[in-house]
Amino acid sequence: MIELSLLQRTSIFTVVTVLFVLIFLFYLLGYRIRRGVIKRNPEVSGVELGAINTTLLGLLGLLLAFTFGMASARFDTRRQLVIEEANNIGTVILRTDFFPDSTRQLLRNTLKEYVEARIAFSQSGMDMKKVVFYYLKADSISKVTWAIMTRFAQKDNVTTKTSELVPALNAMIDITTTRRAAGESTIPDSIMYFLFVLCLCSAFLLGYDQRHKIDWIVVGGFAVMLSITVLTILDLDRPRGGFIDMNVPNQKIVELREMFREPYNH
Repeated sequence: MIELSLLQRTSIFTVVTVLFVLIFLFYLLGYRIRRGVIKRNPEVSGVELGAINTTLLGLLGLLLAFTFGMASARFDTRRQLVIEEANNIGTVILRTDFFPDSTRQLLRNTLKEYVEARIAFSQSGMDMKKVVFYYLKADSISKVTWAIMTRFAQKDNVTTKTSELVPALNAMIDITTTRRAAGESTIPDSIMYFLFVLCLCSAFLLGYDQRHKIDWIVVGGFAVMLSITVLTILDLDRPRGGFIDMNVPNQKIVELREMFREPYNH
């Protein structure tokens, strides 16, 4: 498991709150500097930054749309992978019925432990110690399951049973690595930092271009909407914490518990 960066470890509410306050401060800083410049040199009072501000705000809007698209695509990929994993595990559980009762029971017992480990992995939230623990636990259980299947294959001359289970079990094991990679694939910190800098630069230049009394309602609305947009981007990029979570797709793995109840209607 990769180590989380400082930005990823910091609460999204902390990040957005700091950004909200800084937008206000940079706007006010730009406004104060412009007034000071005008006092020293009244000739610059007529200078307008409309074209520059329009270009900068356009760039800001483009970057917001770009990062939102990246976060949304990653979130959708993670959601699809959770559902795919639930289907893969369900297929393995069903195909254990091809085996004799003794082997079938061994496989189902290990698969039950595996499902519980994957559920705990999904429900660990931002506690990375638990995430790593349950990921490794599920990995070790999958190896035990594979060993049981291979021992049976070596003793049994009929390959039909193992040929049905091997691909399904292999897919169940492989999807965990794919999910891990998707979970670790977040928006690069450099892009997020550039977005923060662009937000603050836009606020500064808007304040610098303000030649009359500040309309705090307009400034507040600008800061709120910009902060909410950044909050949504960060929330989408962190499905383990925040308002936008993976509880609905993860429920598909929780529902696999029903398959271990006897008798189960296939």
